[in-house]
Amino acid sequence: MAQTATHYQDSLPPQFQSLLQLSDEEILEVLERKLEYVENNDRLGLYTPNGPIQKVIQLVSDKKPVVIGSMANGIGKTASVANILGNLVFGPQSRHFDTPTFRNWPYPKRVRYITTPKNVEEIGPFHSEISKWWPKGRWSAIKGGHNYYSQYTANGWVIDVMTYDQDASQFEGPSLGLIITDEPPPKSLWSTFASRLRMGGIILVVMTPLTEAAWFFDDVAPRHQESIVYGTMEDACIKHGINGHLEHENIARMIAEMSPEEREARAEGKAMYLRGLIFKTYDENVHVLKENIKPPYGAPVWQVVDPHSDKPFACVYAFPDARGDLYIFDEWPNEDFYKMHNCQLDIDAYKKIFADKEAGLNVQRRVIDRHFADTASASNKRTLRQELQLKGLNYWPSYKAEEEIETGIIKVRERFTYDTSKPLSAMNQPKLFINPSCMNTRKSLARWARDPKTGKVLDAYKDFCDCVRYLVMDNPKISEPLPPQEFKKRWG
Repeated sequence: MAQTATHYQDSLPPQFQSLLQLSDEEILEVLERKLEYVENNDRLGLYTPNGPIQKVIQLVSDKKPVVIGSMANGIGKTASVANILGNLVFGPQSRHFDTPTFRNWPYPKRVRYITTPKNVEEIGPFHSEISKWWPKGRWSAIKGGHNYYSQYTANGWVIDVMTYDQDASQFEGPSLGLIITDEPPPKSLWSTFASRLRMGGIILVVMTPLTEAAWFFDDVAPRHQESIVYGTMEDACIKHGINGHLEHENIARMIAEMSPEEREARAEGKAMYLRGLIFKTYDENVHVLKENIKPPYGAPVWQVVDPHSDKPFACVYAFPDARGDLYIFDEWPNEDFYKMHNCQLDIDAYKKIFADKEAGLNVQRRVIDRHFADTASASNKRTLRQELQLKGLNYWPSYKAEEEIETGIIKVRERFTYDTSKPLSAMNQPKLFINPSCMNTRKSLARWARDPKTGKVLDAYKDFCDCVRYLVMDNPKISEPLPPQEFKKRWG
């Protein structure tokens, strides 16, 4: 026999006792009103972020000074911004934001959201997402002389909305606690952010990295590798993602409509200008050591030089171990090579620089780019290699090969290779490692690319990759056994 509601009367909580007096129609009406209330006032509490957005929220909670979300189209970037702001302004409304940072924001309650003019239209995504998620009647927005809502206020918070086409002087103003940019800002604007966060704060960049992101990935991203989150369209997939909201068939349809040039950025969240990367398997988390190491006492050291006339020589120092693995442990210059121009150093200056760097090292072999170093000067008919030899610096010419650059690229790739399907171990690891202090070598390996249209290698970031090519093709090996050395863990 079916039980009636009256049967459970004594066990019902007091707040539900009155429901026993209602008809089915009245109960349905109560539920509809409750749903309407939730729909209008509690959407922030219903928000469930997908996998990559969860990582972004955690990085904000951890108070990372710069948080970067490099996201594909359709992953919900603007909705995530509206919910991050909503859970700050109104306090944690969703369990995903229930952290000390969101409960007690430690910085000024003033936010600047900077985006494109299209995104701030009244029917644009930002205002639409604010209106969708924030509780009705608990916030206000004004246009302040603009043709869009330029300021939102609630609970003592002020959120200023600005666009990239505004005059630079308008970006001055009060201390901020949070700066959010939708797509990377112009380089000149980025440099002003630190002064706006004078009392502490966070910069959150959410973007789909098309070509205008190039400077950002060159200058900013390398300094904040630990706080970059990449999100693909598949991360927003109901079937394949975490808390996804897009049907897989719809994702496949959208990707099919994209040009090959745009696919990596719009579908995978990768910087489009890096589409032609030469060393795509180079991984800073694997090939860069956790701490700087030095060559063991007496270890043979290779110095490899890529010379120039209008900029400094590019130079790397490396040593092999008993297994045949290579370690690039130092370089010159030890500042940003790609910002140095019109170099006036002569051979005597280079000799002193090298002597200072090589104190205590066993430099067994020197290699130099044969194309530049073996071309005779018009003034004295001597080559650079001959002039260096006169100063006591004896260099071997770099390798010769058919398809010379491609041959060297293949050999470097072989050094980077390991079985990515298995854990890193003594038996499964690459054979080329770089010290974290070698900033130019790292940047070069991470950025050297081909022209997407012609397939030819580009000159940008080529210099230190040339040094790595010459080094690998010289195949450094230990000729005599060295005393046993204890190396620190290379990863993890």
